[in-house]
Amino acid sequence: MTGKSFEQRRAELRKRVQSQIDSPNEAIHYSDLTENEENIQQDIVVKPMIDLDYDERSKLRMIAAIAILVGSILGIISGGILLQGNPGDLLNSSLFNEAETVDLTGQVLTDDGVAINNASIELYEDNSNSVIQTVLTNDNGYFQLDNVKPETMTIRVVKDGYSSLERTFIAEDGLMSPFTMKTGNPSIIIQEDFVDSEGGWSLEAAVALSTFLGVMTIITGFVGIQASVETRRASRYRRTQYLAGISLFSRGLIWIGPILILAGMALNSLVKDQYEDYLED
Repeated sequence: MTGKSFEQRRAELRKRVQSQIDSPNEAIHYSDLTENEENIQQDIVVKPMIDLDYDERSKLRMIAAIAILVGSILGIISGGILLQGNPGDLLNSSLFNEAETVDLTGQVLTDDGVAINNASIELYEDNSNSVIQTVLTNDNGYFQLDNVKPETMTIRVVKDGYSSLERTFIAEDGLMSPFTMKTGNPSIIIQEDFVDSEGGWSLEAAVALSTFLGVMTIITGFVGIQASVETRRASRYRRTQYLAGISLFSRGLIWIGPILILAGMALNSLVKDQYEDYLED
């Protein structure tokens, strides 16, 4: 093959054909034409995006189906473990575990919203007369109680010229609702009950949550099995990928299942030309 460019060879071929037309008595050199055609065909080579034959692509699709299937089955197993788990362990997990102690911050005000300083703040355990902590409010009426057990507690606020205020509450970390004092005799105690009998996580609530998570995990696992079936059928590419995406929420063995499903989805994207709806598009 000479070092001539494609355009040069094509121009020579065109010139030679034209000369044959102009001189019909001169024989046409078919060998030269054939050689030039071969050279042109060698220049026009279209390489496939993925150099795999049909059987190899089918194998990749089967591997994708298996990966999605295994990941989904792991999710179903995880859902079963959740349903059979001990709700008490769930309550003791980091999701529901309460801190050993909390810090409380509050403010004491008058009816008009004016801060009361030097008011005595006494912290009691519920149904006990033993004072745990005693502090005074600052110039802005604020006080802070540190390292308080997250249990039902009572705070008594005492200030000369005002009726005493006693509040029962469940200790939680953060800022408390303001303590509003009324003018009166300190011997008169105004009671406030801030205890929410429905507050906190009960065993029943933990069981309900655990059951819900287990059922949803199993359902999304079965969706993944359907995605695996759709992958084998190679009928609807988008539908298959959507189903596989939903199955990620099955969370088989936390991360192993989702990784397998993602791998299957990636392989699917490489062989999507085998799906019927992709070919139709």
